[in-house]
Amino acid sequence: MLRHLKDFLVKKIPRYGLGIIFLLIVNLLQLIVPQILKFVTDSILTETITDLDLIQYATLILITGVGLALLRYGWRATISYTAADIETWVRDKLFRHLVNMPQNFYHENKTGDLMAHATNDINTIKRTFSMGIVMSFDAVFVTVSTVIVMFGTTNVTMTLIALLPLPFIALVVVLMGRQIHRKFRSVQEGFAILSDKVQESFAGIEVIKSFAQEEENLADFNQKNHENLRRHLDLVKTHTMQNTLINFIGSLSMILGILIGGYANIKGIITLGDLVAFLQYLEMLFWPMRAFGMFANMIQRGSASIGRINRILDTPNELRDNKTIMQPKDSSIRVEDLSFTYKGEKEATLKNISVDIPAGSSLGIIGHTGSGKTSFIDLLTRLYNIPRGKIYIGEVDINDISIKDTREIIGSVPQDVFLFSREIKDNIAFTAREFDMDRVVASAKTAKVHDEIMGFPQGYETLLGERGVNLSGGQRQRTAIARLLYKDSPVMIFDDSLSAVDTKTESQILQALQAESDKYSRIVISHRVSSLIHLDHIIVLEEGCIIEEGTHQELLERGGTYARLYRKQQLEEQILQHTVPREGASYE
Repeated sequence: MLRHLKDFLVKKIPRYGLGIIFLLIVNLLQLIVPQILKFVTDSILTETITDLDLIQYATLILITGVGLALLRYGWRATISYTAADIETWVRDKLFRHLVNMPQNFYHENKTGDLMAHATNDINTIKRTFSMGIVMSFDAVFVTVSTVIVMFGTTNVTMTLIALLPLPFIALVVVLMGRQIHRKFRSVQEGFAILSDKVQESFAGIEVIKSFAQEEENLADFNQKNHENLRRHLDLVKTHTMQNTLINFIGSLSMILGILIGGYANIKGIITLGDLVAFLQYLEMLFWPMRAFGMFANMIQRGSASIGRINRILDTPNELRDNKTIMQPKDSSIRVEDLSFTYKGEKEATLKNISVDIPAGSSLGIIGHTGSGKTSFIDLLTRLYNIPRGKIYIGEVDINDISIKDTREIIGSVPQDVFLFSREIKDNIAFTAREFDMDRVVASAKTAKVHDEIMGFPQGYETLLGERGVNLSGGQRQRTAIARLLYKDSPVMIFDDSLSAVDTKTESQILQALQAESDKYSRIVISHRVSSLIHLDHIIVLEEGCIIEEGTHQELLERGGTYARLYRKQQLEEQILQHTVPREGASYE
C-alpha cells in the first residue's frame, strides 16, 4: 500500500519521532492532574491542607498547563509540517508521472478524475499522515498509560468492570471500517465524475451556448451533483453510526464508573479523592475511545485515496528512453515501411509509409480527414511508441535518441492550437531559457501577427484568457506559429495550422518561411493545395497509405487525386472571387 511513499516516509521518521515524543510527554503530563486533584480532595476532607499546600498545588497545575501548551504546539507544528511536506512530495511525484505519460494515457483517463487525484485524494493522504498519525499514537498511548495508572492507583476490580465496554469499541471499528473504506472510495469516484463534468462544461461553454443547451447541461450537472451528494450522505450515515455507537459505549463506561465508584466510596472502600481521580481517568479514556473511531475512519479514507493514487503511479510509462542514447549527425528524417495501430483498435492507422526528408528540405502532406496525417506527425514527435527500424533522424533510430532531444529537433504547431493564460510575449517565448523580446517580435512578424498584437492596448503584454479565448482563430494559429519560430527547431511541423487564416495572409507567411528555408526542414500538413505548391516533395495519404507522391508539378501531370483536388479548390476560389452578391441579396 505504501510502496510509493515508503522511501520518503523513511526519511521523515526522525521528524515524526520528535513530534510523537512531544505527544507522548503531553499524555504523561495529563496523568499528573488527576493525582493532584486526588491529594487536594483528600486533604480538604481530612482538613490537613494548608495555604502553602494550596499555592504549591495551584502552581504545579499551572506549570503542568504551560508545559502541556508548549508541547502541544511542538507536536502539532512538527507533525503537521511533516504531513504538509508529504502532501507536496506526493503531488510533485504524481504531477511528474502524469506529465511524462504518453498520449494514449490521457485518452483512457478523464481530466476530472486526474484532477480529483491531484486535489481530494492528496489532501486526504495529508490528513491521514497528520491527524491520523496523532490519533493512532494518542489513542493507544493514552489508553495503555491510563489503564496502567488506574490499576496502580485505584481498586483493580472497579477498573476491570469500568473497562468492560472497551472491547466492543474495537468490534465496532473493525466491522464498520470496511464499509467506510468502500463508501469513501465511492465518494472520491463521484467527485471525479462531477469534476470532469464541470471541466468539460467550462471548456465547451461556447458550444453549449450556441446550441442553447444551458438548461440541458444544467440538468445533467444537477443529476451528477445529487449523485455526489447521495454518496456523501451514504458515507456520513455510516460514519455517524460508528461515532454514535462509540460514544454510547463510552458513556456506558462512564456510567459504570460512577455507579461502581460511588458505591465503593459510600462503603468506604475508596476515598473521595480516589473517586475523583478514577472519574478523571475514565473521562481521559473517553477521548481515545472516540479517537479510535476517528482514526479508523481516517485510515480507511487514506487507504482508499492511496489506493487510487497507486493505481495512477503503477500505470507504466511505456514511452521512455533507452539506456543507450545516441546523437543524430543532422536533422534529416527517413521513414521506412512504417505501420501503426492505436491501442485497442484492430485496423492500422498508418500502413507501410516510406518517405525521405533531407535536412533543409520540405515535405507536404495532404489527404482527407482520418487519412492518418496527424498520426504520422504524432509518431515523429514521439507521442507514441514506435517500432525499431522505422524512423531515423540523422541516420540514428529514433528509439536511440532521447525523447527530449527528439522534441528539441522537431517542433510543431498542432492542429488544435493551445495557448496558455499568460501574456502574449510569454506564450511566444514559451521555450525560452532567457527571454529575448527582439526575437519575440521577429517571430511574430514572420508569422504575420505582429501588427495585430500591437493593435491591442497592452500590445505584447496582453493577458490571454483560457486557451487564448480573447484571440480569433487565425490570431491563435499565427501566435502558435510565432512560438514555433521562436523555438527555432531544425525541423518544423505545421499541422493544418493555417486553416483559420485567409489565403492572402497564408501566402505571406509561407513566403516568409520559404525565405528562411535553408535554416530548417519543414513539414506542412494542409487541406489547401495552395499551401504545398512550393514544397520540395508532396505525399497524398488515403486510409493510412501513400497513394501519390512527387512535386506539385509532377502530381498535376499525373492527373490523380491531387490534381482533381487542386482543380476543385481553384474553381472554388474563382467562384468566391467573381461572385458578388447584389445589394440587399443574401446567400442561404
